[in-house]
Amino acid sequence: MTSVSSASSPAPSTSSSSLSAPYLTNPTPKPKLATPPPPPPPTIRKDRLYIGNLHPTVDEYTLLQIFQKHGKVAHLDFLFHKTGPAKGRPRGYAFLEYSDKEDALKALVALNDKPLRGRKLVVTFAHQAPMDHAAHSSKRFHTDTSRPTALSLLKTTKKPAATND
Repeated sequence: MTSVSSASSPAPSTSSSSLSAPYLTNPTPKPKLATPPPPPPPTIRKDRLYIGNLHPTVDEYTLLQIFQKHGKVAHLDFLFHKTGPAKGRPRGYAFLEYSDKEDALKALVALNDKPLRGRKLVVTFAHQAPMDHAAHSSKRFHTDTSRPTALSLLKTTKKPAATND
């Protein structure tokens, strides 16, 4: 007759600590939702400068005369108001691009906080905005001009004539 010894094959333990450990550490995997990757952070271009706090009388010629002393200027974006009461007037800032990164750095160091027509210039490296193609294709920002809006429908609907009962 053979007998099974409890010492040679231990019975499974029913204590809560031994049962809970595998269940807590290995839960059933939940399905992952497809999320778009986060947009890349804006990059800083070392050859493009932001020039701010410009006096309204400062024009493109003035900026070029000042900034060409520090290197070859490749491009100047001098911004104006497009609409509103200030239409046609300068916005008070500009973007300037040098052909060489070292020239941009020299101009930044030399001209930041320097007075120009009574105002201290703010010169920093320009941040390049990331290209976000998903935002352009989003329906949230898309407006369909062929469809009437709720407000225009409310304005154009005729009010029912009052009945005298």
